Amino acid sequence: MKLLVSDFDGTYYLNDLDILNNNNLIKEFQANGNLFMLSSGRSFKSLKDMTKKYNIPYDYLSCSDGSILYDKFDNIIIKFDLEPSIKDEFLSLSKYANVRKIQHSYPYDYSDTTLNDTLLGLNIVIDNQNITDLFLDKYNEMKNNYPNYDFLVYSYNDITYFCLKNKGINKSSTIFSLKDKLGLINNNIYTVGDNENDYYMLKLFNGYYIGNPNDRIKKICISGYNNVSELILNIKN
Repeated sequence: MKLLVSDFDGTYYLNDLDILNNNNLIKEFQANGNLFMLSSGRSFKSLKDMTKKYNIPYDYLSCSDGSILYDKFDNIIIKFDLEPSIKDEFLSLSKYANVRKIQHSYPYDYSDTTLNDTLLGLNIVIDNQNITDLFLDKYNEMKNNYPNYDFLVYSYNDITYFCLKNKGINKSSTIFSLKDKLGLINNNIYTVGDNENDYYMLKLFNGYYIGNPNDRIKKICISGYNNVSELILNIKN
């Protein structure tokens, strides 16, 4: 049995025709006794909505960059809760820059407000032109003071996410959990992505990239493809 794990945005989904081709080949892949997981930085609600919109035949959904894993019946397989004691201090960093929004990562969805639910992580989102030296200094100071947490930075064209999670939680975390649960071996686990939040799953398992990612991503991958359909054709048998 093989497991294919794919990032969603910019990887499994490029355009409507491309995702239709992917879906058809994934069905064949599953019919041969294999499994398919979507792994995304999106919340469960957001990713689930995409699977409904495009009729994606998945077996598992890994959401919030590996913080929680759902099966196809919406059961939680595993989740990695953030210790609540650090929350207020991390959120206090927002006073040092003009913040676009603060995201609370909950098992079901992201929220800009505090809810009565367990936290998976926290994101401070800032427009790139509004990032201040003082914010960066305070962020790095807190990072040094709390080595048992991961302080992650994801930069895009116009915004940057400053993220807080428990140590070592990334997209590979839910893959390892499923690997242990199903007794899979590394050689039968394939991953595909296009961005920095895919780094560890691409590095630790058979990694492939889509399109033209940065050199850091290319360096750790076996090879690249134009779309996920090409990869599935290569590994489905």
